[in-house]
Amino acid sequence: MKKSFLTSIIGAAMLIGGSSMLFTSCTDDDYWPYSPPSGWGADYFYDNRLNGEWELTQANSRPVDRYETNYMDFLGNGRGRYYYYYNSRPYSEEMAYFCQRSNSNTTDYQINIQYEDGSASTMAYWFTDNGNTLWLQWLSGNQTVTYIYSRVSYIPW
Repeated sequence: MKKSFLTSIIGAAMLIGGSSMLFTSCTDDDYWPYSPPSGWGADYFYDNRLNGEWELTQANSRPVDRYETNYMDFLGNGRGRYYYYYNSRPYSEEMAYFCQRSNSNTTDYQINIQYEDGSASTMAYWFTDNGNTLWLQWLSGNQTVTYIYSRVSYIPW
């Protein structure tokens, strides 16, 4: 009887301990930096014209097909999500962003995006078509890269 009681207590303790590990292994991403990293100063803002869902439609004046496209969902206040295909499979990750004034010859604004995978991009941006077309432009080596995004009503994920 004593052995069976002790076995029951150990079993219950293991069950409770295992359950608590399951619940604590889920992480909350409140640590995500939705504001600029230190050193960027206070010269930033969140451009509400970006808010909404955007689909990549052209890359360097070339239309993109279904598995080359990606999507950005700007939720406001520096929060967003990036959707893309890899090996024809859909993936998504969190992104953080902020905007600044730019000294570019193309536009007065630049956007800084930090992706969940740790990569980051700084790009000049501007709008056409009454705010329904978003242009992103940056230098890659000595080549200018231009992506054109169109506002969409939903992301097909």
